[in-house]
Amino acid sequence: MKLFITVIALSVYTISNQQVFAQVKTPILNQEIVNENGQPMLLGHCSISAFRKDNFKDWFNINFNSFVIDTATVELIKPLLKKKAITIFMGTWCGDSKQQVPKMIKILLAAGFDTTRLSIITVGNGADMYKKSPQGEELGLNIQRVPTLIVYHKKKEIGRFIEYPVVSIEKDLLRILLQDGYIPNYSNLKE
Repeated sequence: MKLFITVIALSVYTISNQQVFAQVKTPILNQEIVNENGQPMLLGHCSISAFRKDNFKDWFNINFNSFVIDTATVELIKPLLKKKAITIFMGTWCGDSKQQVPKMIKILLAAGFDTTRLSIITVGNGADMYKKSPQGEELGLNIQRVPTLIVYHKKKEIGRFIEYPVVSIEKDLLRILLQDGYIPNYSNLKE
């Protein structure tokens, strides 16, 4: 009986603290649906290439190609990205996600980030799927605004970027990687 209670307690502790111990690793689906408003969107774990499809390429390519990277800061970021994992939660229906995520991806690619350590999770905007994914990757991670970029080191969250930068994506990411007390926008959000 004690073993059963210990297992239950450990399971509850693990679930309630997923943001500390988990990095999302679910199969890449690139699941495209049409939402309640007739708008195409991606749902679930997707690849960068999914944004190059017809329904998403216009906003992705414009924001990716027009963004000018702060190369000096990216050079500082490069060595700090080693052994890190990153999960980005976004909505292909969300203006902030459409604007910020292509820039985030461009920065990570310019920094030589190992994209096998990058998980992109697209969430819904319908009443039954609002900021949720089909595989539940957001559970326990307090995803209330998108985009949210979470940086992990040794499977522990070391910081997150919420919705838009405090200074710039590069400088905010550098502060997260340096673990110098970066406070993101909306840091007072509670689950």
